[in-house]
Amino acid sequence: MEHSSKLIIHKLRSKVIKLKADLLKAKLENRKLRKELATYKEMAYKDTLTNLNNRRSLESISDYDCLILGDIDHFKIINDTYGHLVGDEVLVEISSVFKHFVRETDYVCRWGGEEFLIFLKNCDDEDAYGKANLLREKIMELSDEFGFEITMSFGVSNLSDSTLEDAIKNADEAMYESKHNGRNRVTVYQLEKKK
Repeated sequence: MEHSSKLIIHKLRSKVIKLKADLLKAKLENRKLRKELATYKEMAYKDTLTNLNNRRSLESISDYDCLILGDIDHFKIINDTYGHLVGDEVLVEISSVFKHFVRETDYVCRWGGEEFLIFLKNCDDEDAYGKANLLREKIMELSDEFGFEITMSFGVSNLSDSTLEDAIKNADEAMYESKHNGRNRVTVYQLEKKK
């Protein structure tokens, strides 16, 4: 009987050890899958060329006060004249300017081809105008590096009294006003003018 009890205890210990090993293996596999999921999620929300957030990443945007929409002036001419590889390099360098001069609390994404959105916290239209103007000046400095003119037009809108969709539409309208008025400038969307 004593031998039989020892055998049962031994078998139970062996099962417990195997279950612990299986549990550890499952935890490690789970950790690996979570890392892979995080990698895939980052890939889905990152622009591969500029390493900025992309349009899909806007699903989680909230609590920002103003937004800036910027569009590279005459980007098609840059691509047609100097080639798409140079155009890509312009996009990368402009993205670097954004990364360097936009606060960590703010949010930058590549909206489309040569358009970028910047969401700003704790600011008003005047602060957003100042930030957009600083970015405009820093982007102009890239002209010396590339040997041809690089400029960007910006539109600024306020998020406090509008939906994200309306704020983007308003910033787009202001940006096109910048384009219409000679490019390489910043325009703040004025709600009262539009009523």
